[in-house]
Amino acid sequence: MNKHARNAKARPACERGFTFVELVVVLVIAGVLAAVAASRWNATGATAPYQGELLARSIRHTQMLAMAWGSTLLLTPAGGGYGVSCASAGTPACASGPGTPVTDPASGAPFNVALSYGVTLTGPALYLDSLGRPVSSAGTVLSSATVYTLSAGTQTWSVRVAPITGFVTVSTP
Repeated sequence: MNKHARNAKARPACERGFTFVELVVVLVIAGVLAAVAASRWNATGATAPYQGELLARSIRHTQMLAMAWGSTLLLTPAGGGYGVSCASAGTPACASGPGTPVTDPASGAPFNVALSYGVTLTGPALYLDSLGRPVSSAGTVLSSATVYTLSAGTQTWSVRVAPITGFVTVSTP
C-alpha cells in the first residue's frame, strides 16, 4: 500500500466531502429560495422603466429620421403602444403622403411599438419637423413641453420632450 492510500483511509469523515443527502438538502433550500424570489418579482415594475427609456429612444430616433429625410414625422401614442407616420409629403420616404406609416430603416419593419405587461401610455401626438424640433400640426415650434405618462400598476413614469430643442428626458417615481 502506498503512502497516499494510507492517508486517504486515515482521514476523518469530516474531511472526505459532502454526502449525497447534504447535496440534496442544499439544492432543496436553493429551490425554495428561488421560488419565493420569483413570486415576489413584479414584471410590470421591472419593464415599465425600460419601456420609458424605449419611448425616449424612439422619440430620438424619430427626430433623426425627420432630419435625415427632411420631412415632418408624427409619433402617435395609442394606449398600449405608439407608431410613427409621415405628417407631410414631398420626400421619398413620405412619397405616399401624410398618414403613411414609416418603415424604420433600422429594422425594415413598420415603426410601431407595442408596450407589454399591461403598461399603458397617455399623451398627445408629437410632430417633429425636419430639424427634429417638436412643432404643432401647423408647423409652429412648441413653447411648452410635451409629456407622456407610462403607467404600470400604481406607479407612473414620465417622458418629457422639451420645447424648441426637443431634448428628451425620463423621470421615474
